[in-house]
Amino acid sequence: MILDGLPLELVKEVLLDLPTVDIVQTVKCTRRLYYFAKADKALGRRLQNFVFHFRPRLGKYKPCKDCQEPGLCLDLSAISCQADDWELGGRSNFVFRFEGVCKCSYRDGRMQEIEPGLLDHPSFLYDRHLLRIFENGTDFIIKNDSLDEAIINCGKLINILTKFFVVDNFELDLSDSGYKLWGKMNAFFSANPPDLRIQPCVFANSRINLDDFLTGSIFSNGLARIEIFGSAEQRGLVDAYHEVFRRTPSVRFYEMDLPYTYEDLVGFFKDAKVLKFQSTSHITKQQICQLVQHFYEVKHDEECTFEIKVNESFLVKDLLTLIPEESYKLHLKRSGNIGPEPENMIWAEMTDRFGGAWALMEMGMYDMWDKGKNMLHICSMEYSIESELIELSDQSDSDQSYSDQSDSDQSYSDQSDSDQSYSRESYSDHSDFD
Repeated sequence: MILDGLPLELVKEVLLDLPTVDIVQTVKCTRRLYYFAKADKALGRRLQNFVFHFRPRLGKYKPCKDCQEPGLCLDLSAISCQADDWELGGRSNFVFRFEGVCKCSYRDGRMQEIEPGLLDHPSFLYDRHLLRIFENGTDFIIKNDSLDEAIINCGKLINILTKFFVVDNFELDLSDSGYKLWGKMNAFFSANPPDLRIQPCVFANSRINLDDFLTGSIFSNGLARIEIFGSAEQRGLVDAYHEVFRRTPSVRFYEMDLPYTYEDLVGFFKDAKVLKFQSTSHITKQQICQLVQHFYEVKHDEECTFEIKVNESFLVKDLLTLIPEESYKLHLKRSGNIGPEPENMIWAEMTDRFGGAWALMEMGMYDMWDKGKNMLHICSMEYSIESELIELSDQSDSDQSYSDQSDSDQSYSDQSDSDQSYSRESYSDHSDFD
């Protein structure tokens, strides 16, 4: 290796100019480099094995906690930790202030100021300020003369963080009015690409230009997840079949009018691992039956999770009509709702043709906030919500029976007491929820 034969002073200068990810990989090549880097103060700080989770948020309006004056929010939240110990981590916020925005937080001295000029001296900024992130979760404020300057400086800080830290998770929040500010920051990244080695996650307003997620330098590795939120001005998508939705493994829509049908679920989105339609769609109950049949007949990755809003009310047991009866079991769960009568809900455990086990439930069982929204949740029994399913299955016999049922209705067919499955006929007259 060339570096191994160079003077250590020169090796140090070369290494310090590299992103932290590359320093870590390079010093592993030889013992000489490794022990030198561990002993050197500057290199040792870069090798502390800290990772970063951070989330730039553009364009959210929120009131000041002190004066209640609403202002445009432009900030970056960062969670830092050691790769093997979250207990040593801390959270910091970088707030970019500009003229016309409330300055209460700055005047009250609760945030430490960083001069914008320091963003042009990354090494000095790292030594003087950024290392404190690991010490006490310091919050910082960066004052700017204008919104445009704040956007550019936020981009500079992102580039610095991606160089000096190992970025484990990057979530770009462009919801609310963030799409209006993204064009200028995207142009900055095109001229100054960040050293981002992972696939970022994006939260965006439905009016965002989706082409940016295919051409922008910050998205050169693709997206890990995209979430689109409807707006008052635009409830639908400009391009519902955009290539970015087909390529991204996790796609989620909220509060929108969607054109998708069953054919899109198994065609256009056939490679999606997570697909969530918490929005109005054209998917009928009969098409959901076809989707369940598709999960039974076609092998799916165990990470696959679907949440689909149906345009009519449904019972889980009524969605199983296209698969063999012996391929599923119905389970009863008692709701945690307080009331004079216990509320009982049914979920299904389905075994596909390949031996994979899947849970099917109305989302109200998984999240009470979604109760009554006619949303079907399909996930692997072993992967997505294993602990919740165990809890659902660990109900007592008294929780699993109706007061007006006979003993024969409450018994299992060829099952042990620990197996909480019910025959399809036993509950043909009972609903999944009130």
